[in-house]
Amino acid sequence: MPKPINFRFDHIHINCTDLAASEHWFIEGMGAEVAERFESFGVPATHLNFAGLRVLLRAARPGEQLSAGPSARFGEDHFGVKVDDLDEAAAELKRRGVAFDMEPRDFGPGLRIAFVRGPDSVRIELLERTEQS
Repeated sequence: MPKPINFRFDHIHINCTDLAASEHWFIEGMGAEVAERFESFGVPATHLNFAGLRVLLRAARPGEQLSAGPSARFGEDHFGVKVDDLDEAAAELKRRGVAFDMEPRDFGPGLRIAFVRGPDSVRIELLERTEQS
């Protein structure tokens, strides 16, 4: 029998066509906090604390082509974060200028979801779960 591997979540890595704009969006729009700014193999990068997650934003390296847009869905599709009250969170995010791809809606018993779109087409799912889900 194979030995189990103890996986633990470490970070989400987002390559950015405009690091400053992405950082601004996560901080001002979503309420993230800067944990560290540093250089990653010759280009600026930022670690953010967001929803209990470590998010790494990295600028493009010289000669690197970062694909953005709806066709860039082969790897990452989205990541999800829980909120206590989806309608309240959506109203506040809209007040901050955050755009929604999908407005809050019921998705199943005890589950409501919505999607916001960040820089470079990063999609974030907002979830409100009741005790039954």
